[in-house]
Amino acid sequence: MPNPLTMTLRNRLDNLLFHLLLALVIGLAGWLSLRYVVVWDWSDQGRNSLGKPSRQLLERLDAPLKITSFAPDNPQLRGQIREIVARYQRYRPDIRLEFVDPARHPALTRELGIRVAGELHLEYRKRSENLQQLDEQHLSNAIQRLIRQGENRISFIEGHGERRPSGQANHDLGGFGAELERKGYRLQPLDLTATPDIPENAGLLVIASPQADYLPGEVERILDYVQNGGNLLWLLEPDGMHGLEPLARLLGLKPLPGTLVDANAAGLGLDDPAMAVVPRYPDHPATARFDLITLFPHSAGLSADPVDGWETTPLLQTLARSWNETGQLRGKLERNPEQGDREGPLTIGLALTAEGTERQQRLLVIGDGDFLSNTYLGNGGNLDLGLNLIRWLTWDDDLIDIPARTDQDQNLNLSPLAGTLIGLGFLLALPFALGLTGGVIWWRRRRM
Repeated sequence: MPNPLTMTLRNRLDNLLFHLLLALVIGLAGWLSLRYVVVWDWSDQGRNSLGKPSRQLLERLDAPLKITSFAPDNPQLRGQIREIVARYQRYRPDIRLEFVDPARHPALTRELGIRVAGELHLEYRKRSENLQQLDEQHLSNAIQRLIRQGENRISFIEGHGERRPSGQANHDLGGFGAELERKGYRLQPLDLTATPDIPENAGLLVIASPQADYLPGEVERILDYVQNGGNLLWLLEPDGMHGLEPLARLLGLKPLPGTLVDANAAGLGLDDPAMAVVPRYPDHPATARFDLITLFPHSAGLSADPVDGWETTPLLQTLARSWNETGQLRGKLERNPEQGDREGPLTIGLALTAEGTERQQRLLVIGDGDFLSNTYLGNGGNLDLGLNLIRWLTWDDDLIDIPARTDQDQNLNLSPLAGTLIGLGFLLALPFALGLTGGVIWWRRRRM
């Protein structure tokens, strides 16, 4: 017959061993959860996890990505941001998320151009971009722009008094050039008298408001570049073509005489009548989702004839109360049709496209270079428009298409009678039923 003392000791040892093993299993599970993360998304359409295009995009990251959210100390707002960014961190743990309270760091907020609460500032390989709308589509597109921008080279022709992308004079493009470099673009000057051919790695060629005539040989190199499928940004001024008439004929371009005058400027508090206002934009990839007012000082109007192989779209147009003033810009200005003053709306910018063998060829001709100069870059949405135009010209608008995934059956539509019955059921019927059940159980137990 077993000894009771031995049996008691054995049971105690069994219990001790069981609890030790249970503690060991729990500890190992906790250790594994720290080293390996496994997530199952059982939501409809997998809306709480990344789509395949976004996961493929993260595989292209070869350096850490830092995301700074300028959000106030609001747990709900920061929680929503943390939840979306966590979907990316599951696939790339080197993505860092930090929060900055704009009220406590106003100087940094202004320096980085933060405008709304919760706006993100993304940094990747010394390139940066701000993002206001936070969802998978916009965040993945912003990451892709940061990756691709390092591959884009922009060549600025120099030697004819053009606006310099690194210059600090009022008429230069130093502020815009610095912003392009922060966005990851590589800017390089190009002297056509010293370079036999335009470099093949030039993703975009810029002619920025020349003040002296181009030599015939330089014009031939520009024509060859365009005819071979190169992308071009041509900033014109009302003072003439400066030897680029062959390029204008190739594109079917005809600048209007005189300088654009806009009577709407006075209503906006602008003293300069030659400040053209552009408030609306066509449905074009270069101005997609862009709705800021832009200002164009002392610009030239443009017209174009159809040319085989080119599709021309008026991209920037003035308001109705504008015209091209062919006379002197002084005194009281009035439109004079007899002298060739055309009534607005007039076109300031033209977008031209041609289908190439590999990619679509893209050109922009704008009758003004001042809107991107150091003096006027901060007016209205000039900077944002300039960045949009450069992105379109360098194919950065060809972003991954991630459809927005919304929750299904988010709304429950009930009739007034059904809503009343459900409310009375929760407020009266359910508590009464629970109380009655408890009373019955109590009564039965007392009888036992």
